[in-house]
Amino acid sequence: MSKNEHHIHITPLKIYLGIYFTLLFMTGVTLFSVQFDFGWFNIILAMIIASFKASLVLLYFMHLLHDNRLNLALMLGSIIFMGVFIVITAIDTNYRHTLYEIRAKVVEEQAPEENFRNKKSY
Repeated sequence: MSKNEHHIHITPLKIYLGIYFTLLFMTGVTLFSVQFDFGWFNIILAMIIASFKASLVLLYFMHLLHDNRLNLALMLGSIIFMGVFIVITAIDTNYRHTLYEIRAKVVEEQAPEENFRNKKSY
């Protein structure tokens, strides 16, 4: 006999169909929300909808809901860290234009104008 007991869980078909139609509905919500401009909230709304859809796929189609809790904890930890990195990147891209303006001022101050007149560009 095996030392590891494995419990078989069979998910009913109506739950799979419910998840399928929920995913289709959320795809419709995604397509409907694209028609409106919410400004900076567009990316947040898209990420909320995508995260909800991904969590349904992870929990039901990948069976993390009925699997070992360690696998669920590892998956949630990975998602949280990915979210942190996305937020840090979004904050960085929001202020990128200020860095370009600062660098442009430094280049204009350091480069003498007469060195660049009548030179061929290659």
